[in-house]
Amino acid sequence: MVVRWQVTAHRPERTKRVEAVPVAASDILSRFGAVLLDMNGTLMFGGDRFGAEQDYAATYRSLGGSRLAPEVVQAAIPACYEIMERIYNDPARCDSFPRVLDTLRTLPQAKGLDERELKLLEDVIARHERGQVPDSYAIALRSLARSHPLGLVANILSRKDLWLEEFRRAGVLDRFVVTVFSSDTSSIKPSRKLFDQAVSALPVPRSEIVFVGDNLRCDIGGAAGAGLATVWLDPAGAGRRDGDPQPDFVVRDLLELVRP
Repeated sequence: MVVRWQVTAHRPERTKRVEAVPVAASDILSRFGAVLLDMNGTLMFGGDRFGAEQDYAATYRSLGGSRLAPEVVQAAIPACYEIMERIYNDPARCDSFPRVLDTLRTLPQAKGLDERELKLLEDVIARHERGQVPDSYAIALRSLARSHPLGLVANILSRKDLWLEEFRRAGVLDRFVVTVFSSDTSSIKPSRKLFDQAVSALPVPRSEIVFVGDNLRCDIGGAAGAGLATVWLDPAGAGRRDGDPQPDFVVRDLLELVRP
């Protein structure tokens, strides 16, 4: 697939100017000294299972829960997710994002629950939120790490433990120089704070770092605001709408960027 470099004017921190010439997707990353990656929809898939068909009560029982009635669990998990999703989509809250446990404590469905039950519900949310790293993406990450220092900047609601476990299973955790998970802080992308934290841990200047992600607002807008070059993953070929952030490159999939 062929894409074009699109020079944007809103990055005063970028000092390297690249001519607007065609470039093969597999050559894009060779222009940069380090790569920062988004996670969900970029290298991890199948997460955020919060639809009406989900059996949260079964997950609760699988984790050893037995005290709560199924209807309580089935009501509490969507209520918590809906509150956090609403805040997630509010640009004014990108540096004041709540934790899952604190949100659960505010729910009428969780009134009077002890700490053990609240933490079980927190774990149910994490189990439904986490996805998996497919083998083909794990292979690509290991290949890419041989040529570029890699970093991760990921938005997640839950504590990061399960995601680190999945990265270990996939054999990619040690390929990252830095992993920044939003749930370690009160910030979420597009907050610049998360990007700056990752950039400070990479061994190359900011002007030599490119960010790859699938969300225009959180990934492309956030990374551009932090002075980074950007690659937008547009798997459906939907294109941008008026007012969306402008990426520097567009490809369909992370695998297009990594030479076999």
